[in-house]
Amino acid sequence: MLLSKATEVPFYFKKTIMTKTLNHLALILNLNERLFINSLAGVTDEQAIQRLSSHNNPLNWLATHTTWARYNMCMLLGKPGNNPYKGMFEGFKPFDESMQFDSLEKIKDEWKKASTLLKEALETVTDEHLASDAPFKNPTGDSSIGGTIAFLAQHESYDIGQMALLKKFLTKEAMSYN
Repeated sequence: MLLSKATEVPFYFKKTIMTKTLNHLALILNLNERLFINSLAGVTDEQAIQRLSSHNNPLNWLATHTTWARYNMCMLLGKPGNNPYKGMFEGFKPFDESMQFDSLEKIKDEWKKASTLLKEALETVTDEHLASDAPFKNPTGDSSIGGTIAFLAQHESYDIGQMALLKKFLTKEAMSYN
């Protein structure tokens, strides 16, 4: 059930009014914004290309993929940005050793741009837009844009968990929640 009553979301939107429909989702996306950056703390570009095995993705692939997906959330919410990673992951494209990735600093900069766009999109999206059909199916069973955004938030959390594991492996330090 979609709720149309407005509510305040204290820290993600700094007291910006948004629909209750997105309140808890915004909390997760806010946390992910910080955890993404924390999962890259102390990791060098040289470390970011290392793979645990030939069938695991390196940290720079995960960070780029997660940023690409956040830009796609913005697009679904009607706030498309200039996704610099467009074309890299469409069609479930797997890691390929010939792929070229930006530096971790550049990826973090793009993450911050996508996060700003996402905040703007979440502040202005309507319940009607969230209830409309998404352009593709997702595994939640809810094919609406809102259901697809919920799936993408879960997918983003999954990716950040993998990034945190790799950070701990590479730097011997756990990702911080602060």
